[in-house]
Amino acid sequence: MGQLIDARTSSNITTVLDEFDTFPLDTYVLVGQVGLDIPPGTGGTIRVQLTGMVGAALPTDFPTSFLLELYLVRGLTVNDMLIFKSLNAFESGIHTISFSASDYNVPAPVSGLLPYTLFAIARSEGIGRVGPENLNASAYTG
Repeated sequence: MGQLIDARTSSNITTVLDEFDTFPLDTYVLVGQVGLDIPPGTGGTIRVQLTGMVGAALPTDFPTSFLLELYLVRGLTVNDMLIFKSLNAFESGIHTISFSASDYNVPAPVSGLLPYTLFAIARSEGIGRVGPENLNASAYTG
């Protein structure tokens, strides 16, 4: 049976906003980041379970659907190890994009900090950043 090492949550936008900005086109936008505390000498197989959501909207009078990419890395930048990626297509209206991902056989970090970062990338123009936005991570060993 696994043992919980640490669990963290990042809540960037907690509710659906009435007034909001749009996601810039083809730009990585930070929407969630957590830093798990993993003792450097942690033995066994380290597994991390990740969940999260991003709320997006397209005006009802917009003539097309939209594409929003979610990009989750183990680390702090878009150049770090990719853990999860999805491309989500929707018609007009408000949508919440939820995901679940896993990172298996993670090496214990020398520093003790194991960061995960979630980015959203608008692949279509005019996508509203309405929220909510969050990232949750739990690390286990054994």
